[in-house]
Amino acid sequence: MAQKYILFFNGNQLRIHSWKTGHVKLEAEFLPDSAGLEAFANWIGNHRGSLFYLLADVTEEGFQREDIPWLQGRDRSAVIKRRLSQYFYGTPLAVALSLGRATEGRRDEKMLFCALTRAEAFAPWLNILHQTEARLAGIWSVPLVLAGCAPRWIGSAEPTLLITLTSGGVRQTFFNAGKMRFSRLTPLATRSQNEIARAIGNEAANTYQYLVGQRQIQRDTAVRVMVLASAVHHPVIRQHCRTHDALTVDFIDLAATARNDGFKMLPDAETADELLSHHLAAKPPRLQFARSPDRRFYRLWQLRFALTASAWIILASGLLFAAKTGIAIQGLRQDIAEAETRTQLAQQHYDALLDSLPKVKATPAGLFALMGRLNELQNRSPDMEPLLAHLSQALNQTPKVELTHLEWKIASHLDAPGKPGAGETPSAAPGGAWTALEIQAQLPPGLGADLRAQKEIIDSFVERLKNPQTTVQILAMPFDVESGKPLKSHGEASDSHNDVAPKFSLLIARPL
Repeated sequence: MAQKYILFFNGNQLRIHSWKTGHVKLEAEFLPDSAGLEAFANWIGNHRGSLFYLLADVTEEGFQREDIPWLQGRDRSAVIKRRLSQYFYGTPLAVALSLGRATEGRRDEKMLFCALTRAEAFAPWLNILHQTEARLAGIWSVPLVLAGCAPRWIGSAEPTLLITLTSGGVRQTFFNAGKMRFSRLTPLATRSQNEIARAIGNEAANTYQYLVGQRQIQRDTAVRVMVLASAVHHPVIRQHCRTHDALTVDFIDLAATARNDGFKMLPDAETADELLSHHLAAKPPRLQFARSPDRRFYRLWQLRFALTASAWIILASGLLFAAKTGIAIQGLRQDIAEAETRTQLAQQHYDALLDSLPKVKATPAGLFALMGRLNELQNRSPDMEPLLAHLSQALNQTPKVELTHLEWKIASHLDAPGKPGAGETPSAAPGGAWTALEIQAQLPPGLGADLRAQKEIIDSFVERLKNPQTTVQILAMPFDVESGKPLKSHGEASDSHNDVAPKFSLLIARPL
């Protein structure tokens, strides 16, 4: 952070105070002559990287109070600018302080127009600051600084006259309702304690009469007089500034006030210069007298500072993001390492399970082909309903045939029956696969001795099963049909077979 310096100008000399975290130190003093201005230019040249706050405590100042219509934006700025040019013609060091709005009528805005009326006294110092490209933060007067910090010292909204001792003399600042209304500076000749005490007593009475004449207070209105001075001056001041009906005198200890405001004042300090400098550097008032050209290099410094701060913020954000990303990457690497470890353990467990299984001669290629065949068979799974429905119709048309056993299968080919005369040899099915039903059936027991009747019923059943889509094979007959053995009639058959149910078996198939 840049070093702050307060240029305290009292009309006769310029005193430079350095400020740092509540400490104010006198650095140099310069007179407004050629030698002093040259020394000031050299000093500023050696401290060009610092910030400068010009604080004026002069007698050439003016205050005008007026109510203006409640406006905003450009209209308000135009009215204020016109009023300042009317009241303080010839000086650019003028500013308007708002005192709030009226509570009655149109509720106009109460304004206090302030100015440093002798701008030529500041010109040599401002020229040097501009030539050396110094960073002038602004120009303030002691009343503007007191307007910000004094209401806290007073602690009351009743009319109060605050008297402070500065290097320029005795300053009287009038406050009403917590707002600064008027201020004036009385120079001192010898600055002895008696002169200070007499000046405070006399100026308090004179300022009271002035306020009554300006109708800022009503006649016979009681006004508090708060004297901000070192404790060593209090006894002498009490002798010359006594309480009466119009003025009630009270004292504020300078050292105690500084401590309450967080300022480390030297114990032998007699003026409020350092305390006012501290408040100006710690919290500069928003309103100030400097023009835009006077603050040009300060504005450039603010812009550079903002850009630098933004760059540092972006850099810090980038570093934080990089750190966060690095931590995340490290975590991912740990997760990957743990996953690899778990994979290795799982692979070892899988290998151990494979080793514990019985060894088979099937090769991976064979298993692959077998699985392909299985998938093909599953995709070509036949529908048994048509073949079963065909069998059911044949059984209904041949009531003497009783079904005893049924078995179905998928066959890659159909073999011709081993015994001659058992049936006809089927033709090859397209694609080489068949849906087959192996049927075991029986005839009524009363036909056990009538072989011719058995053959006629079986042949009739076979004929009903045959069609262009269905192939029928006779697997077994209830009697021998070899050519060397004759078929016997019912009378020729043995009576021992009359009670046995003749059994036979068929195979019916349809191509897939």
